[in-house]
Amino acid sequence: MMDTPPSKRTWKGKKSATPPGGKVYLAISPGRGDMQLAEKALPLPNELKGKAYDDPLVKKAFLSYCQRSIEFFKPDYLGIEVNEIYSAGPGKWTDYVELHKHVYEQLKKEHKGLPIFASFTLHNMFKQRGKMLTEFQSLMPYNDLVAVSYYPFFVDDKDRLTALDWLTENFDSFQKPYAMVETNDAAERFSFRWATGQPLLTIEGTPARQLRYNEKLLALAQKRNFAFVVCFIHQDYDALWERIKAGAPGFFVAWRDCGLLDEAGKPRPALKVWKNYLDLPFKAAK
Repeated sequence: MMDTPPSKRTWKGKKSATPPGGKVYLAISPGRGDMQLAEKALPLPNELKGKAYDDPLVKKAFLSYCQRSIEFFKPDYLGIEVNEIYSAGPGKWTDYVELHKHVYEQLKKEHKGLPIFASFTLHNMFKQRGKMLTEFQSLMPYNDLVAVSYYPFFVDDKDRLTALDWLTENFDSFQKPYAMVETNDAAERFSFRWATGQPLLTIEGTPARQLRYNEKLLALAQKRNFAFVVCFIHQDYDALWERIKAGAPGFFVAWRDCGLLDEAGKPRPALKVWKNYLDLPFKAAK
């Protein structure tokens, strides 16, 4: 008897970790400009090698993957991560837009009540503005939510909090719910390089700065009735970092100290803010 394939075991493990009654946000990535295989997947079939996102075979394959994922996980939200495709070049982005439209239209025929959307990094969109903003706005007819991830330590100090206001100023006109699919702020000072040979960057994180960001974010989410907010790092992962840093990209350290708890499990002030909002009566997003 053949064992369960690794990818299926991974899926089952993730599904079993969902608490009873918990909402499921399923995030799917088509890659970073080129097709990305599922975790521990078989090699890419020959007929798909070298194909662009807008190729009919790629559209068929990715749609099938999304359909199987929805059937298995039965999510409450389906997000398609496109954070780095735009940076891969205008041709890659144009091809992805065609793939996104195709998948969105087909899935909405089958799952009318399932919110489906692409998510983008607010810090990149805010810093680049211009064409990146225009391109993401043009995709909004095929998004049920305005969905972003945001790490304010990647933005200049004077704009860390105002970037949230910039988001609503530029997307309110679409009259769609907001969602923060991934976020938190650094609570400690650290330095890193994006890649070997690049300049050393220093992040001036403190618990107080993390507190102010979470106060601003959750107040906005409450006022604007966000569909959801995901805190990406609950506790600092210092111990994990020591185990993986030799083989991991150096910039992975950027998220090490973003926990609402420090590496020893001690609560930071921002945790209290989260608890206060979680204690409020629940009101579903419209």
